[in-house]
Amino acid sequence: MATRTKRRPTSKTAITLRQYQRQVEATDESKHTLVSLLGLVGELGDIQTVVKRRLEQGGYPYFRTDMAEELGDTLWYLASLASRFKLSLNEIATRNIEKAKQFHSPGITSSFDRTYPKDERLPRQFDVVFEEKPIGRRVQVKIMQNGVFVGDALTDNAHVDDGYRYHDAFHLAYVAILGWSPVIRDLLRRKRKSNRKVDEVEDGARAKIVEEAISIFLFNQSRTRNEFKELKSIDISLLKVVKRLASSLEVKDCTAKQWQMAIFKGYEIFRKLRDNRGGTISLDLDQATITYRPHHSRSTQRVKNGGNPPGKLSKRMARRREVNSPKSS
Repeated sequence: MATRTKRRPTSKTAITLRQYQRQVEATDESKHTLVSLLGLVGELGDIQTVVKRRLEQGGYPYFRTDMAEELGDTLWYLASLASRFKLSLNEIATRNIEKAKQFHSPGITSSFDRTYPKDERLPRQFDVVFEEKPIGRRVQVKIMQNGVFVGDALTDNAHVDDGYRYHDAFHLAYVAILGWSPVIRDLLRRKRKSNRKVDEVEDGARAKIVEEAISIFLFNQSRTRNEFKELKSIDISLLKVVKRLASSLEVKDCTAKQWQMAIFKGYEIFRKLRDNRGGTISLDLDQATITYRPHHSRSTQRVKNGGNPPGKLSKRMARRREVNSPKSS
């Protein structure tokens, strides 16, 4: 601390961060970035020493006094460093609080299309059916809404079977929790064409690419995070990347906490679809919920009928029955 004059304000009146930073600048004798940085690191070490002393000694009557002094010295160097980079400590604190709210606020249920015509709004409640179909050595997945297949059949597009053919579960979770998905909006033909700018920017190709980029980024991360089976595995560092990717789109209004839940629920649904080879997803945008149910009845019918759809038999089985029937004898 040789490079600064230790002068404490004598007044008992509270000061603002802006006033504090000005007084730090007045008492900073070196005004050198490296000195401020090394001083900050050193003060953090002093804080560690005070905590260690308390743990070792148990009774530490001057703990609060010493801790307050070390925190004050840390704040001094922090303000000095901010000044070296021409940053306002007041603005830094304000932005930091806003960021903290993003990562801890549950947010509100979003409806980015509530002012648009009905045929341009995402349905508030709907089901989506996932059907799996073997094609040679590959497996395709198609999705169906209101009895109509939508979009193209998807494969994993990978050298190994990793289940990515079910990744529309992620997009549907974004719809349910965030009220947002350019990909699903396009599949359901709910693009907001009445507003040319919104149609081009929010519902256009670039927005869909951003959403797909978020999905594949998270999918790659999930491999080392136990497929996001625990909410805490979707940490701040991950959410920061997602928020930055989507920062130019309307979904920027959703909090990081909402993104965390959307990712968590999306992977929960994804695993069930993959493990059960399909199923039905139910969404409720008003309640911000997404649920799964398997195709129990259909699976049972296929097993009873030798793996064939209900009411149909393989040609070999049909010929065998014809040969063994009384009429053929």
